[in-house]
Amino acid sequence: MLRTSVFFSTVIIALLPTAVRSAEKPKSLLANISGWQYPDSKIHGASIRDAATVNHKGDRTVPSSYSKTVLTTTDLIDKVFNYYKSKLAQNEMPIPGNEQSQDLDGVSGRSVMFHSESKDRPVKIHIISINTAHTSTTLVISQAEGEPETHIAWSQYETYDLNPP
Repeated sequence: MLRTSVFFSTVIIALLPTAVRSAEKPKSLLANISGWQYPDSKIHGASIRDAATVNHKGDRTVPSSYSKTVLTTTDLIDKVFNYYKSKLAQNEMPIPGNEQSQDLDGVSGRSVMFHSESKDRPVKIHIISINTAHTSTTLVISQAEGEPETHIAWSQYETYDLNPP
């Protein structure tokens, strides 16, 4: 009985990735992060979990996930911010690490928003929000006065289409 249970559990786990598909092939957490990783930065733990997208009644509406990590670098915050700003301004390039920047009808599209909250404060903070039809990615770049490292908090919400065209 135990062997049968283990066998069927193994088969289900092996087949599950083919049942859930996004606009492109799903990537592993670290493969997704690597597309957003600042050069030579260190990854300090990473996690992915069910985003539990629900409607006002609490019913699940869309299969989704939430991923996050914190990266650090010894580069100054303005250099880090300018790196991402430059990388995201390249219109001919897909979003780093996320070639899912095409809508369901095949039309590419994304919005990129920059916000800084640092004036007259002991900490510099830059926030970058990137949205496509299936993903919402946020980078919070921060560095306190006297702190030797710049922190990059990366998070991404992603929805999945169980019945792709």
